[in-house]
Amino acid sequence: MIRTLRRRGPITMVAAALLAGLLGASPAAAWDPSTTHQGLLEAAVTRSAMHLRWMDASELERGLFSDLRVDPDSLAPEQRRLLALALRQAHVDVGARPLGGPGSCPRADAPPETQRFCVDRDLWQQPALGWLRLGMVAEVSPPSRHLHHFVDRESPEALRWSDPELPASTLRARQARSNGEPAAGIFTRTNFSGEAASAIAWLGDTKDLLAPPQTFAHLELASTAPSQDERDQHLALALVGVGALLHVLQDLTVPAHARGDATAFFSPLSPAAGDRGLPLQEFVRYEYGRRDLPGLPPLPSAPPTGEPLATTLIGHVLGEGSYVGVVSLSARRYFSESSVPAPRFLDDTLSASEAASVLLGDDHGLAAAEVDGAVLSPWPAQRGYLLSPTGRALAAFDLDLEGRVRPYLDETCYRDQAARLIPAAAEVSRSLLDLLWPDWPQTQRSGGSLTLTLPAWTSASLSIYVEDEHGERRLSSEHPLTPGGATQVALGEAGGEQAKGSRVVLVLVADRSPGPPLILERVLGDAESFGSTPSPTAAESEALDESKPSLDENELETEDESGLESEADPDAELDPEAAEPDTAEPEAAEPDAAEPDAAEPDAAEPDADAEPGPAPIAPVPL
Repeated sequence: MIRTLRRRGPITMVAAALLAGLLGASPAAAWDPSTTHQGLLEAAVTRSAMHLRWMDASELERGLFSDLRVDPDSLAPEQRRLLALALRQAHVDVGARPLGGPGSCPRADAPPETQRFCVDRDLWQQPALGWLRLGMVAEVSPPSRHLHHFVDRESPEALRWSDPELPASTLRARQARSNGEPAAGIFTRTNFSGEAASAIAWLGDTKDLLAPPQTFAHLELASTAPSQDERDQHLALALVGVGALLHVLQDLTVPAHARGDATAFFSPLSPAAGDRGLPLQEFVRYEYGRRDLPGLPPLPSAPPTGEPLATTLIGHVLGEGSYVGVVSLSARRYFSESSVPAPRFLDDTLSASEAASVLLGDDHGLAAAEVDGAVLSPWPAQRGYLLSPTGRALAAFDLDLEGRVRPYLDETCYRDQAARLIPAAAEVSRSLLDLLWPDWPQTQRSGGSLTLTLPAWTSASLSIYVEDEHGERRLSSEHPLTPGGATQVALGEAGGEQAKGSRVVLVLVADRSPGPPLILERVLGDAESFGSTPSPTAAESEALDESKPSLDENELETEDESGLESEADPDAELDPEAAEPDTAEPEAAEPDAAEPDAAEPDAAEPDADAEPGPAPIAPVPL
């Protein structure tokens, strides 16, 4: 035990650290970055209006498949290190590895076939979608970045979260072994020890290279920088940041993240020493892969509405208006691996509903609609399920060696969670893309002026650029706009005839507090009216509502699960073929000689030494 090792002195601890370094382990993860996350991104972009809006605003010259280049030599050391680490982590089939890069171009006299991966000098080049994919990988490179993908179980809005279930020494050692934190952090006590900044804090972190503040700064430069190369590079870096944001929001649909349950990520996956991880993530990865995610057909059944679920980033996390947010959906409807109720002795004379109430206790954290009327089925029995009032399996149960009723999650529970949470993760990702790139506001052109009608934003301004045939932009004029009303803007020289190959570009920058800033650009064509794409027809809206998950507040109270009984009979028993708890799951979670209980340190698996992770990344001034 690690506590015993600490009392035995430093020599024993060093030996334990060396042993732990030999026991390889997989890094902890929520949805798998190379399969599930990429599938969610694909579902989001095909359901978002982002690509259509980009193409419309650029006169069909830019979309998600347009190439963007990044010059590694122009990046700050921290930025280059971050991208290089992400590229090493990205699997070849993810679609996140750009062409080119340092060392990809051979000498001029080299055979032509060796030039196929060369772009131009040492530049990286890939489509805009590829940079989004790379951002999803970069967000967990190194894996210790997962720490800000959690919210606190008791106070989801808090800037810090904690999970006191495992001893601090155990967490520090496992972070060093599996999640890329330095081995020295075990001894200096600087590694994660059960408390860290939450996802809410990360959304406003000005020092993190992938956090929204840096992303928005890149987005503005992607439209206002003078040269085409600079704008393309800043757009690519902004898309990396957007990919990271999508990763964090998708992870918050995982109950362990939404419930601040770090212990769940060290659940035994097999009897092999060191084989630990999150069972839900492994189940989804193996069961569905990247292309067959539940509830997400390859092609959407209706055109995109382009309407976000919430007007703020935090609203997507915690809820806003009728939208409950991903945290409420995940944390209030589902248990995570280590937040299931503790084992209890139950009297066989209790009714099925009384036994369920006693087993749940008072600190289960689920919505009342999930537990009021819950039953154990069958009961009394040695094995069965804890069922919600709608008949949904909240957890399986069996009897432990002491005769207590022990809840746990099995394949039936994971399948139910995936069927609801995977579509919700895709929908919140779609919503974020439509929030960051909304439609251009309604604009009328009359002679040498424009009239823009804006929503009730905090402030806004319009910059008019003239772009020459080489992509160089020159600021022609800048105009303040009136939020919540119409503003007439004189085009000036931009309204006259332009030189051959030149064009006029409008750049709109707005403060949508408390929402994210808005940065949109649009090529000024010959149309007399543009912007604010008409809403879908009633038939299209109805079809979309039927195809997408509804996350309103009423759903937590009234929704019946597809394929399950609408009301649970306390005396009813599940079909033995379909509803008997998995036997393999409890055995995998049960400690054995080599794998102790997840809540205790292990002498056979001392979690200590690991290769030091990369140096901390400092912010880049923009």
